Amino acid sequence: MDKRQSISHHTCECERKEKKQYCIHAVPIFQSLTAEQMGKVHSLIHRKQFLHGEMIYRPGETADSFYFLKSGKLRVYRLSDTGKEQLVRMVNQNEFTGELALFKKGVYEAFAQAQSDCSICAIKHEDFRELLLEHPSISIEMLGAITKRLGTSEQQTAWATTETVRNRLLHFLMSLVDSTEKEPIVELNMAKKDLASYLGTTSESLSRELTWLEKEKIIKEISYGSFKLLNLS
Repeated sequence: MDKRQSISHHTCECERKEKKQYCIHAVPIFQSLTAEQMGKVHSLIHRKQFLHGEMIYRPGETADSFYFLKSGKLRVYRLSDTGKEQLVRMVNQNEFTGELALFKKGVYEAFAQAQSDCSICAIKHEDFRELLLEHPSISIEMLGAITKRLGTSEQQTAWATTETVRNRLLHFLMSLVDSTEKEPIVELNMAKKDLASYLGTTSESLSRELTWLEKEKIIKEISYGSFKLLNLS
């Protein structure tokens, strides 16, 4: 029996109103919709559960759905011809993936894997395209999210081709700083091996650079995956 369990439309429609909207009420691209409009979106949703390590989609599989994450965490990555992994991004709660194939019929071009047990809401591409035509505000919000994602991807490419591992790491840490906070403390929100993949280096090189940055009192690890930036001048 497939570990992935899909909940039928009938089950979703029979839930109480507040539960009907639970999948999407916190997803930024749907925030402009009314409760009635959200209910319509909800009627198109297929709920799916994935266990840690399971694949949501793989390169070459028919791309037919748009996914947004109700709970858990996903990792999206590619493999080179030599088998080297390149992490593209982490997908966190209320974020989406599968958008690259939304406007064309084709196949997925990357891997999406559950980094933890995940609850995912999926909408078929043809249904989602109709939603975009009916509610242009969704298109605008989605375009903004994709534009931000594209900028991050371009930055990632620039770091990998022009910077040392140390500088890539420093740039990444600085990009996580919340300017509204008094102290520059950042959370990686990913395993160090995933950060190494994202920065285009090895886990050993990343650990070595983190150690040197601590010795030079540039950063201080205050808990696992949490760093205080001390001196970035």
